Amino acid sequence: MKARGGNTSCIRHPALCIFLLLAFFALTIPGLAFAESPEPDHYVDVRILPEHDPVKAGDTVTLAIEHTIYPHWHLYWINPGDSGLPIRIKWTLPEGFEIGDIIWPVPDKIFVDPLANYGYQNHVTLLQKLKVPDTLPEGSQTLHAKIDMLVCKDICVPETAELDLTLNNPAQPQTDNGNLIKEAQEKLPLPLQGTFTFGENEKKLVMRLKPEDPSFLQNVQLETAEFFPEEWGLINHFPQPRTAIEDGTLVIRHERGDVPVDKLESLKGLLTFKDKQGIYQGYSLTAAPEKIKESAAPPAISGNPSMQSAGGTKTAHHTEISSYSTALFFAFLGGLILNLMPCVFPIISMKALSLAKLSGKEQKEARAHGLSYTAGVIISFMVVGMMLVFLKTAGSAIGWGFQLQNPVVVATLAYLLFLVGLNLMGFFEIGASLGNLGNNLTNRHSMLGSFFTGTLATVVATPCMAPFMATALGYALVQSASVALSIFIALGFGLAFPYLLLCYIPAAQKILPRPGKWMNTFKQFLAFPMFGFSIWLVSILAQQSGPEGVLMTLLGMLFLSMAIWLAHFKPFCSCGIMSRTPLLICLILPVLSLYSLAEIPTANASQIAGESFGKAYSSSKLASALESKDPVFVEMTAAWCITCKVNHRLAIDIQSTRKAFSEQNVQYLVGDWTNYDKEITSYLDSFGRSGVPIYVFYGAPDTVTGKRPDPVVLPQLLTPGIVHATITRN
Repeated sequence: MKARGGNTSCIRHPALCIFLLLAFFALTIPGLAFAESPEPDHYVDVRILPEHDPVKAGDTVTLAIEHTIYPHWHLYWINPGDSGLPIRIKWTLPEGFEIGDIIWPVPDKIFVDPLANYGYQNHVTLLQKLKVPDTLPEGSQTLHAKIDMLVCKDICVPETAELDLTLNNPAQPQTDNGNLIKEAQEKLPLPLQGTFTFGENEKKLVMRLKPEDPSFLQNVQLETAEFFPEEWGLINHFPQPRTAIEDGTLVIRHERGDVPVDKLESLKGLLTFKDKQGIYQGYSLTAAPEKIKESAAPPAISGNPSMQSAGGTKTAHHTEISSYSTALFFAFLGGLILNLMPCVFPIISMKALSLAKLSGKEQKEARAHGLSYTAGVIISFMVVGMMLVFLKTAGSAIGWGFQLQNPVVVATLAYLLFLVGLNLMGFFEIGASLGNLGNNLTNRHSMLGSFFTGTLATVVATPCMAPFMATALGYALVQSASVALSIFIALGFGLAFPYLLLCYIPAAQKILPRPGKWMNTFKQFLAFPMFGFSIWLVSILAQQSGPEGVLMTLLGMLFLSMAIWLAHFKPFCSCGIMSRTPLLICLILPVLSLYSLAEIPTANASQIAGESFGKAYSSSKLASALESKDPVFVEMTAAWCITCKVNHRLAIDIQSTRKAFSEQNVQYLVGDWTNYDKEITSYLDSFGRSGVPIYVFYGAPDTVTGKRPDPVVLPQLLTPGIVHATITRN
């Protein structure tokens, strides 16, 4: 009877009644499951097949690298055209094996208005010749291929496939892929014999092709004939060429591109056309230079300046890194400067409290705290780096700060910083085990506390991109995983270095104030920067998930607060787990709120600059703007990037800059990366950047040549003077 009466008393307790009402309200909000993403994990499936297996010493074997492409997407030929990158294959071979160049099938001309590319859709099989050494050891031979691809539709996504090909494995049955190889060879260009020359006339590349067999031209639909050069930049790919047959010679006149024709000693490429039966044909040829009528014009950038050439050279001007040691130095320097960036300000107060507590400590203990803090920073950077490298390798188009594009991650960080603030205020220090756990995490007298502070410093640093840091990360994300990881370690070491240095210099510790009662008040005051940072994260959620996302996150904070409050009470009765059920549910409900965020449709992030000043970025709008005669200014930003917000408010969205943009007729485009956007990610990749901010200025076309100068990438920390000087130098 006592137990039954005790249960009744428990259920009737007012605090529990309030909790049940709030829980019912929260659970009636629709949507507590993750939505399935309609996008595939990757857009290209790759496999490698040998002509036959096993192989013998001295054999030359053809390998087929087969690509199956997602519908409506495409890959690129050796010359991608106006934009894009060719397929790259890097082999790691056993000793003595040799691999030949890629043998490319005839590509299609793919129009993505206003650009034209050369590439493949649906399916393509590349061929390579493998030379087996004359002395071949017994047993299996494993070859490794790393295949880098840029797969595009309206946007472009970099993908990488890493595959192993094992030959002469006794456990594998014999294979013969001769028919597959034969089918692939049928799609290769045929050789064409004759006399072929090229030259320039009236700013046009003129090809004169005279086959040995005069009847060859009778089967050509003249209006479909084109020349696809292997060399990038020779022609303007989008306009159709002018064609004619003159005295048994096929003459093709293409609008000339950026590369001076008179510098070429020979010109390789394909003659493509439809024959009289409507069948698409491709023939390979090499043309010799012919002096026609030179019309010199200075080389300039045309097409889409945000893309790379086939050779991998950026059209944009930005700092290039040519060595691993330089990348490490830039990463360390970027991490060092990161301490001064506004995004790290909220954590500086916690580090200041740590340093104050170190005053008067033994040198050994101070160094131990410094090493623990440094370990927290570096390990956290390694985790972020490994995630970024893994997702990049898996084909995801992401960059630095990618985790803050996920509303669930943003809400989780808001919860974390909210709890840190409550801990600093002392709410966790009243006896309960939950409170003791939180107190231990931020208690600077423990090594775990210093480690946790380092982790928190990394968390709040992720929205920022410091000078030199962008260049180092751009280098890291195109290298191997081990190289990329070492650069992230150098970046973390740079962030932790000032604190570590103070811990190792006794003289520096003497200038710190002595510990005392004042520190408890100071510790409570430090809760307010944490609350402020948490509020800022919730404001980001307003742009990512709208009012419903903000409501779910605030409800989660409410239940976290209630859980801490309930943890202070002794059980109301001796009824086992029922006495702690309200506490457990209060801890579960914030997790459920995170699940609900995953289902809420992503809101259209409000344009940072506002519709009255600038337009929302898209690749089509940029292409259209570059077709005009006006200069163009592109700003890539995000709501969670504090550096971006500071730059915009102090250097761009001010009266003097607005006036300068108006006077210079600058077309201003703003890309908002608050939520994931493949087009913006592709744009960042084209400039070797992995995160925001980035500011690019395209000068007005030359009045004589009609060509634009190279785009200019502005510094990551802007002043009004830098912006004005850039747009007026044109």
